[in-house]
Amino acid sequence: MIVLQTFLFILLGFLDVIAILALIFKTFRWPFWEYWPQLTIIGSVLSVASYLNRMVLDIPSYDLVIQFTLCILLLRFLVKVSFVHAIDVSAIGYLSFNGILILVYFGLLGTGLVSTDDAQQPANWGTFIIQLSGELGSYLTAYLLFRFHYGFSFIMRPPHNLYLNRKVSGFKRIIAVVNTIGILTVCVSVYWVLNYHESVFILLLIIILSLAILVYLSYMRDLQD
Repeated sequence: MIVLQTFLFILLGFLDVIAILALIFKTFRWPFWEYWPQLTIIGSVLSVASYLNRMVLDIPSYDLVIQFTLCILLLRFLVKVSFVHAIDVSAIGYLSFNGILILVYFGLLGTGLVSTDDAQQPANWGTFIIQLSGELGSYLTAYLLFRFHYGFSFIMRPPHNLYLNRKVSGFKRIIAVVNTIGILTVCVSVYWVLNYHESVFILLLIIILSLAILVYLSYMRDLQD
C-alpha cells in the first residue's frame, strides 16, 4: 500500500506539473508538443522534489516555493525562456492551476466524494481524487484555449535570446511587482488550505483577483506589441 501511494503521489505530482505547463504554453500560444522532452524532464524533477519536500523532509508549507523556483530555473535553462518571462508565465500558470483546483475542490465537497480533511493530507485517496479532478479541469482549460485561439502573443515562443540586454520599462516593473504578489499569493494559499480550510473562500477570491490583474496586464502588453 505504501509503495502504491508513493507511486500515485509522484505520478499525480508529475501530471500536476504537466497541467501547469499546458496552461502556460496554451495561454501564451507556445507549441506544447514540440517541447515535450523538456517538459517531461521538468515534470519529473518537480514531482520528485515535491515528494521529497512533503513525504521525506516534511516541509509541505515550503513545497510550492521550491517547486515554483525550480520551474522558473528549468524553463530558463531547458526551454530557453528569458528569466523575466519565466517568472511571468510561471506566475500565471500556478495561479491558474490553483484557482481551477480550488473550484474543483468546492464541487467535490458538494458531492460528498471528499472532505475538508482530504485537502490537509499529503497523500490519501481523497487527496488523489482532488488532484486528478484538478488536473482534468486544467487540461480541459488548456484545450479550450487552444481550440478557440485564446491567449496572448506578446511573449515570443522559445527559445529566447538569453543574452540580449533590454531596458526594463516602468510598466514592466509594475508587472514584476504584481507577479511577485501573485507568487506570494500562491505560496500562502497552500499554507492556508493545509491549515485553515475555513478560509478557502477568501483564498479563492485572492487567487482570482491576482490572476485577473496578471491577465489584464498581459492583455495590455499584447495590445502594445
